[in-house]
Amino acid sequence: MQSIVWFDVIIIGAVLILGLKGLINGLIKEALGLIGLIGGLILASRFSGVAGEFIQSNIYKFENTSLLDFISFIAVWLIFWLFCLLVGKILSKLVGASGLGFLDRLGGFIAGSGKIFLTLSAILAIIANTNLSVKIEPFFQNSKVYPVLLSTGKWIANIDVKALKNDIDSVVNTPKDDKKTDIFIKMDGNLSVEDNATKENR
Repeated sequence: MQSIVWFDVIIIGAVLILGLKGLINGLIKEALGLIGLIGGLILASRFSGVAGEFIQSNIYKFENTSLLDFISFIAVWLIFWLFCLLVGKILSKLVGASGLGFLDRLGGFIAGSGKIFLTLSAILAIIANTNLSVKIEPFFQNSKVYPVLLSTGKWIANIDVKALKNDIDSVVNTPKDDKKTDIFIKMDGNLSVEDNATKENR
């Protein structure tokens, strides 16, 4: 059996094992863990520079900027992820023995599988942006899992939060249609809707 086949088997096995763990834990813990993972990646892509400046000024002065960027990215990611895990643990205790039944278990399985899948995807995406990618990619040429993980990780890492915010702002701040507004302003309160429409068409 080729080594790369073993890689695929190990990845799929890890996803299933963590899915079973999610089945045991339930949806609440796993969902918060998944939110922490995705949200941590998004926040890290936005604020790793700020974290890097803080580390450089207050913790340790790195001469290698690439290493600083990597460490600050991982730091922001892990801090937010651990915070969400803590919140999930607290909420899970509040729910207690009541649980959410079969749906809670099923949701936990999906969230647990998705969490490890996205974690591995993000790690491979980070490695792909380093010099290591040139050395390891030849070993994954026949892999069926590696391309899926890599494309997923790059998609997550490249989410542009600022662009999403601008899109939302553009929708919220879209100017109203003055013509449509004028129709309601000019409506005579003593007339029916049909009479007002006829009056406006004149």
